[in-house]
Amino acid sequence: MPFCGVYDKIDIRRFATREVTKIRKKEILQSNGTYNKNYEKVKDSRFIGNDFYDPMDIVQVKYEMIKDVVNYGKSVTDAADGFGFSRTAYYNIKDAFDKRGVSGLIPEKPGPKKPRKLTPEYQKQIDDYIAKKPGASSAELASVINENNGVNISKRTIERYRAKKKAF
Repeated sequence: MPFCGVYDKIDIRRFATREVTKIRKKEILQSNGTYNKNYEKVKDSRFIGNDFYDPMDIVQVKYEMIKDVVNYGKSVTDAADGFGFSRTAYYNIKDAFDKRGVSGLIPEKPGPKKPRKLTPEYQKQIDDYIAKKPGASSAELASVINENNGVNISKRTIERYRAKKKAF
């Protein structure tokens, strides 16, 4: 029996609303760093065709994976596979969860977490040198730091450090 026009419109609206919600949720997850780029690898049945469980939400996926192993006795191999992770990743995720709770499931920002070349020791040397010689150029500072410490810090690194220091 064919649908009459009213039901067609309701179905279309419901579909359109659901799709708009998914797009908005994806944007929100991407903006706060919790979007699961590999959501298509999540095979757990709860995440298929269920609006509550969202495979794009990496925190929820990780939490449910841990829950399956800890609460329901699922093997690490099966749980990791069902949620799109390796066994090694499971243990890293579980360790982060044990140390920091749910916040440990939020992916960390990529990239260096602290200065690699311009360590606090070198920053202090720069600050001391500038205190003695306020008009020193970044090239001069780089040269002095490099000669005194046997390192290779560019003048651009020192320029960024000085600009950051002025901002505070």
